[in-house]
Amino acid sequence: MAFPPDAVRVASLTLRQITSSIRVQSPYSFAQTAYDFMGGMWAAELVLAAFDSRESAAISAWIASLNGPAGTFELDMAAMDHDGPHGTISADPVVAVAANTRAQELVLQLAVAGDRALPGDYLTLGGHLHIVTATEAPTAAFRQGVTLWPRLRRPVAPGAAVAMRAPYGSWALAGSETGFSVSQARVRTRTLQIMEAL
Repeated sequence: MAFPPDAVRVASLTLRQITSSIRVQSPYSFAQTAYDFMGGMWAAELVLAAFDSRESAAISAWIASLNGPAGTFELDMAAMDHDGPHGTISADPVVAVAANTRAQELVLQLAVAGDRALPGDYLTLGGHLHIVTATEAPTAAFRQGVTLWPRLRRPVAPGAAVAMRAPYGSWALAGSETGFSVSQARVRTRTLQIMEAL
């Protein structure tokens, strides 16, 4: 799995959150009950831009190499004009305390005093993209508890690397078809529906 070639330039990336939570309603009383099955994943619409036929050919070759949804690739958050964390992160943290599969809470070991994750920050753990939904204040030992979405995919051990300064996600095409268009300004674009590769 690798990042797309340099000729593949992102014009826009629209992230969507998909959960397995549902809300059911009684047909008699209209009372509602919510069920959280703890599943969550990312999906996205990825628009690629090419300004000449050589770039368009490189994009076509890359898409063909994915072989529909069978191939996977990594895409960093720079595709969304991500300027880095909202909090202050001088160096990528590591996991401070072991966490189990499906856990939402994670304790980070920050690099220095003053480092801090904030809600809305993205991070990558084990190749999977997460968003921070809540945080605790960092401790004197530079540890900070964070709540993540989606839940952890697998157990994590202390010392596991966490990418916060340049988070990325692992993706696959959501289907076997892609779109291609040429605008009046001769800008060629391809729109891809992608999903998190799990």
